[in-house]
Amino acid sequence: MTSAGPPEPVLVVLQPGRGTLAVTGTEAKSWLNGLVTCDVLKVEPGRAAFGLVLNKQGKIQSEVEIVESAEGLLVGVSPGAGERLVASLDKFLVMEDAELSDVSTDYLWADFHGLGAAALAEAAAKLCAGSAANIRFTSEAAATLVFERDELLELERFIERTPALRRASDADWEALRIAQVFGRFGVDFGEADNPHEASLDRRAVSWNKGCYLGQEVVCMQDMRGKLKRRLIALTLEDGAEAPAPAIGSPVTARDTKEAVGVLTSVARSPRNGKVLALARVNSPYFEGKLALDVAGKPAAFVAQGAPEIE
Repeated sequence: MTSAGPPEPVLVVLQPGRGTLAVTGTEAKSWLNGLVTCDVLKVEPGRAAFGLVLNKQGKIQSEVEIVESAEGLLVGVSPGAGERLVASLDKFLVMEDAELSDVSTDYLWADFHGLGAAALAEAAAKLCAGSAANIRFTSEAAATLVFERDELLELERFIERTPALRRASDADWEALRIAQVFGRFGVDFGEADNPHEASLDRRAVSWNKGCYLGQEVVCMQDMRGKLKRRLIALTLEDGAEAPAPAIGSPVTARDTKEAVGVLTSVARSPRNGKVLALARVNSPYFEGKLALDVAGKPAAFVAQGAPEIE
């Protein structure tokens, strides 16, 4: 009987470009819950939420990670989106006992991916005087940690002396998120996309909560079930020594040779060397039933792995 090998280390992905907003006050949760797609009322110490801020037309304005801390709710937002979000969200503050801060760069965010992520993130939080919590944005176990930027050295030392942790390289993170069909705002999708088009409708949207900004449009989209395009993951056939196709390369229908999409992210898997890609692909080609090519070579559809959030 062959014994199982050692478990894969938990990957620690630093997110230095993520801005941070703070929401405080006795009605902070209920106010923010009416503006984002995730269920903020379930956020508590040790339990975070991943969601989106939409506009009234249901288009994505930013990703958000929401963590409860001693200072109130800390909201991590997409790089470059902070100031615009503050201006937009502040308009919805009327009589609520809630206060929204300006975007801050004083905090850093680190995401932990893999079995045991929560316990390791909590241990890191104690050393960094930060806040850690479970979070769901891929099918892998994950946690997020937010801490003051000047505590980064403490986190780096903790990673170095903890065999169960490994600081993720850019290639590690790109391969992981692509395999999980987890796009990046401003890279794989943007302000012209809704949650369904970004493949975030079942991981960033709570279908059991109350109203939120853009909800009516999102629900109508879900009931209609018709999309013009969607973000999907592909495994690309190539030689091990050949360069991977460039971002922006067209995805073509094998039968007609017609361009039906475009690559938005590309990475080579550190585990098996295969080239993985995210692509924005038009209907009906994103359904995985019709053959696709990239650069004249077969591209295999990768099923989305993350389960629906609560």
